[in-house]
Amino acid sequence: MLDLIAVVLPLALAGAISSVVLLVGLALLSGPRPRLQTGAFAAGVAATVVVLFALGLVAIRLQSDGDEPGWLGAQGAHLVVGLLLIAAGIGLALVRPNPKRVEELEARLLAGRRPARDFALAGVAVMITNASSFVMIIAIIHAVARHAVGVPGDEAAFLIAAFIVALPATLPFGASLHGGEARRRRLARVGALATRYGRFVTAAI
Repeated sequence: MLDLIAVVLPLALAGAISSVVLLVGLALLSGPRPRLQTGAFAAGVAATVVVLFALGLVAIRLQSDGDEPGWLGAQGAHLVVGLLLIAAGIGLALVRPNPKRVEELEARLLAGRRPARDFALAGVAVMITNASSFVMIIAIIHAVARHAVGVPGDEAAFLIAAFIVALPATLPFGASLHGGEARRRRLARVGALATRYGRFVTAAI
């Protein structure tokens, strides 16, 4: 179990270092209804992460054979996931993020009094199209399948990973509930650092 957590933690941290998710959350934090906006956005992000890991858990249970990991944890899958991680790392290091995408999404969400559903759907859309986090989620599912620790180890690993991967959305929501202006400024500085250096940290992991 500890071996599995040691593999899952860095992958989950890499999936959490997402400047897109954090920047959208910070923009909503400064909007006219920060609690509703950041809360709905965080719910959309968290729900997407949980559903993806739940699907991974179902796939692991369906294809495993007792203590054997099955094809999801096989050596061939290990090679494919490894190559995918290397490609993602190179891509993150070489390709600069497009800030216009974030600015356009912010402008659409903050225009008028949109219902909470729109912010939740934005969270779902951002997570589904967030390639770096998506690759890390695939790698985490493979790691859990490969270690084949069974119940409740698989579930515990996925819960830990889901909590960490969703942090870029849940932190702004927490700041809207309990944070003052000073805390919001600190969170904005974290967002600026994630935007500037986050892709290099993710690539290194």
